[in-house]
Amino acid sequence: MAEPPIFRPSFGNKPDNLVGRETALNTLAQCFDSYPGMRERAVLITGQRGMGKTALLLEASDLADSKGFVAVRTTCGAALLNNILDGLQHTGSQMIARKNPPIKGFSAGALGFSFGLTFTDEARQSYGFKTKLGMICERLEEKYLGVAILVDEVRPNSEAMRQLATAYQELAGDGRNIALIMAGLPSVVSALLEEETLTFLNRATKVRLGSISESSVRQYYSSAFSRSQRSIAVKTLRDAAAATEGFPYMLQLIGYYLVSLTSEGDQITSETLDEALILARADLDENVFLPMLRPLSQTDVAFLEAMAHDKGASRIADIQRRLGMSQGSVQSYRKRLIEAGVIISPRRGEVCFVVPMLADYLVTGVSHVPRGRGR
Repeated sequence: MAEPPIFRPSFGNKPDNLVGRETALNTLAQCFDSYPGMRERAVLITGQRGMGKTALLLEASDLADSKGFVAVRTTCGAALLNNILDGLQHTGSQMIARKNPPIKGFSAGALGFSFGLTFTDEARQSYGFKTKLGMICERLEEKYLGVAILVDEVRPNSEAMRQLATAYQELAGDGRNIALIMAGLPSVVSALLEEETLTFLNRATKVRLGSISESSVRQYYSSAFSRSQRSIAVKTLRDAAAATEGFPYMLQLIGYYLVSLTSEGDQITSETLDEALILARADLDENVFLPMLRPLSQTDVAFLEAMAHDKGASRIADIQRRLGMSQGSVQSYRKRLIEAGVIISPRRGEVCFVVPMLADYLVTGVSHVPRGRGR
């Protein structure tokens, strides 16, 4: 089988390296190392599209396995609860068999299981999700295994989410060896935390994914291109790293096209970089900016357009003047856009874009990717 590519810009893929995410990775490690029931056992990951939420969940799944947890990864939807139980039964049975074949103490009919982690017909029909999940937790704990539930694309106003969160809270309170890691867009997670039955999740550990440092990107690119058997001049390397503006998806896109446009033994030139940026920019517009703006109202977009003409951070007073709005209205839209994860407030009275390239997209309809200084 061929070696997997170093750069994998498709959504839902685990990248070759989670560049600049050391703090987030430490948080995930603490989740599995902490005592059952501790607040570190529940983690909420938030970030805009392309910030690496799904990649972190994939890494969490691998980490859980290495720490003695049976991990099940799914997305939020109507089948959420069944997917969790099915996944735990399938993967859990395999892990138990690996630890101690043949499976001892798993006699037919015992504690509602017919064999392995398969429920008896009576248990399947009589018990609800929380009871079944608790039974699986107890069964796995007999083999010194925990349960890790990883949910991507969380949604508010979901009965399945309410049942999952309630079950986790009760089982964690009972001391079961269980962890819950969820990921979603900032606006969605914010709405989730406002639901009356889910307010306990406000105590969960928060991982907010933002931009990564240019130095981290530059260091990774240097290693990645070397492993791809491509050479690159120091200045071109610096320009390529600067062009990502710390956006993980752009890091993957630019790297992918630089490798695709060259062959082993080639040098990545400034001309190659120019071509790669055009291709990466088109993907960024289609896959990130259009989906990011689509759910917003016309006034939301007008607020962003009023910001787009500033270099760097925008002053709220300037935005208010440009839009002719009252202070209260401007503050309301500011709050909405921060919750949507489109802008941040670096200082009191100022806002800036989470993904700086969005400003150029709003002004021209095409995201301009700047080159490094001195060019």
